[in-house]
Amino acid sequence: MGSFRVLIWVCSFTVVVSVVKSVFRSSATTSHPRTSRCKAISRMLSISIERSSIPVSVLSTSRHVATTTRAGQDSGNSNAVQTSKSPEWALKATRCANHASPDGTVVGVMCSFKVKEEHVQEFIAEAITNAKASLQNEPDCLRFDVIQDSKTPTKIAFCEVFRNLEGIEKHKTQDHYKRIKGLLPDMVVDQSRSVWCRNVFPKHPEARWSAQGEAKSVQHPHFAQGSLHVISSPMYVKEEHIQDYLQAIIKDAKDSISQEPGCLRFDVFQSIDKPGVLWLYEVYANEAAFDYHGNAPHIQTWKDTVQHMHTEEHRETNRDKRVFGRNVWPPDNAGWSVL
Repeated sequence: MGSFRVLIWVCSFTVVVSVVKSVFRSSATTSHPRTSRCKAISRMLSISIERSSIPVSVLSTSRHVATTTRAGQDSGNSNAVQTSKSPEWALKATRCANHASPDGTVVGVMCSFKVKEEHVQEFIAEAITNAKASLQNEPDCLRFDVIQDSKTPTKIAFCEVFRNLEGIEKHKTQDHYKRIKGLLPDMVVDQSRSVWCRNVFPKHPEARWSAQGEAKSVQHPHFAQGSLHVISSPMYVKEEHIQDYLQAIIKDAKDSISQEPGCLRFDVFQSIDKPGVLWLYEVYANEAAFDYHGNAPHIQTWKDTVQHMHTEEHRETNRDKRVFGRNVWPPDNAGWSVL
């Protein structure tokens, strides 16, 4: 009996050694810079670890044929085709430093400004300088969009996306941030308080948040025209309707991305401090694509569903803070699409 136990122990040890060796070999080829060998071993041994549940195949440098539809791009979509292969957007973006945290979360900072007419061009120049410096010098800054309203050029909005709250705090210590903050009192008529938000949709670890795309954008005046049409719009929802509203807007976002060829992204953010304040950030190929969006059947369904859910202040406050217009920066050929 003793010899039998020894034999079992030796066999078990041999299997473990074999597994460890295979993990060390495979971990050397993975493209994910944060995946340590210890975590790879834990995954191989089926130990629960504090990581995303993305299959290892998604983290690998190899590409796979996607079998999910665009409508199934978010992990919360019950209609998605469930397979072991990577979702469609995993084909367009390998997990890297330009993506969200492993659980798919990011932090959005939504800002809106009313700029003095004589300072509009100066403000835009300073905003672009700040945005470029943030992306170049801050690893946790994933995107920094500057948008100008088409009908009221003095209305300008920022959409800043950071990997985490620590990234925002570090951003506030940077010289480029301090510079533009110091210039604001002289250039703006009114600056609404920045709203710190969590992402509600998309919330998939492979969603593309980086404004820098897969490859470095070609620098050319042709791409700096600002031909996209971008929507930055706050929504104010009654407390008792927040969950129903979120369910309705997420469905609308999924339908917009999956069924409209001109809808590049439809981000839904929720204020960290005030859950009843939501922020929609939508990007369309051009203004005609936005008009097409406005006539889509799922938009009418969404309107009918949520028309009674807004607060009394919604109409006036939304009109005051929303910005519908062109992308000032980054240029047209940046990473605008969520896919």
